[in-house]
Amino acid sequence: MDLLSALHSFVRVAATGSFSAVSRETGVSQPTISRHIALLESHYGTTLFARTTRSLTMTEDGRSLLPHAYEVLEILETAETVLGRRRASVSGLVRLGVTTAFGLCLSRRLGELFDRHPDLSVEIVMRDAFGDLVEEGLDLAVRVGEIAVGSLIARKLGMVRKCLVASPECMARYHMPEHPRELTNYPGVVYNYGSSWLDWNFERDGEESVIAPSAVFRANTSEAVLYAVESGLGIGLLPHFQVRDALREGRLVRLFPDWNIPSLPFYAVHTGPRTLPLRTRTVLDFLIDVSADVLRDDPATGQPSAAA
Repeated sequence: MDLLSALHSFVRVAATGSFSAVSRETGVSQPTISRHIALLESHYGTTLFARTTRSLTMTEDGRSLLPHAYEVLEILETAETVLGRRRASVSGLVRLGVTTAFGLCLSRRLGELFDRHPDLSVEIVMRDAFGDLVEEGLDLAVRVGEIAVGSLIARKLGMVRKCLVASPECMARYHMPEHPRELTNYPGVVYNYGSSWLDWNFERDGEESVIAPSAVFRANTSEAVLYAVESGLGIGLLPHFQVRDALREGRLVRLFPDWNIPSLPFYAVHTGPRTLPLRTRTVLDFLIDVSADVLRDDPATGQPSAAA
């Protein structure tokens, strides 16, 4: 048993939040994983994980060690690649946190990644609300909206553009609104991905209109909002990518296409050092490629595509 093996066990326990998960992933017995962690704690004279019968939480010292452990392992991995002692293929598990809409898009494309790297595996955790990457055991995640300075290492993937939509049946029950301020009189289907729903903001020729929608239904996933809007429940504000096909096929109609709705930045984020493990870097590069397709202009509608 040496420090390098212990560091490898440490970063995987930090990523998965479980000794048993690392044991299954690596084929190393759970007692050995425990001894690895104990070796590090003895070496550094500190506690790296707070353990209870139900949970495993990284301590502040554990958080401090994590980026250095990643960096050491990445240096070794790079050296092995350069010296030709590493297999040609990328291997290992990457746990990736994604929002619902982008996760569904990404899932349809994963075959391309695995064709190139058959020894790589990916676990996707889909949720629209943001959590702590370390506590959730994520190697990489995508986030929509501004990232707090210094909290995460972020790579901007593009901008999420949104549009206001309703079903033809909904608009048949109500007349088509002529100005955003009329929306308070319409049933709203609200995408509530934070502690409270967001106002709907519109701008045209210097005129701004901020609307607090009258929500008849709220959901913390954009897919639920999309299904509710398509069923005729009300008007919803969603990423254009999610509603592009429905608009093309006439299942939804777009409201106020001549008004601008603010876009949001779209990032890939991680907590580790800027030099990522090769498997994580490979998945990040794939995210960049997929995002370029998802966020590109849509030639069929003349509108940009986006995912959130």
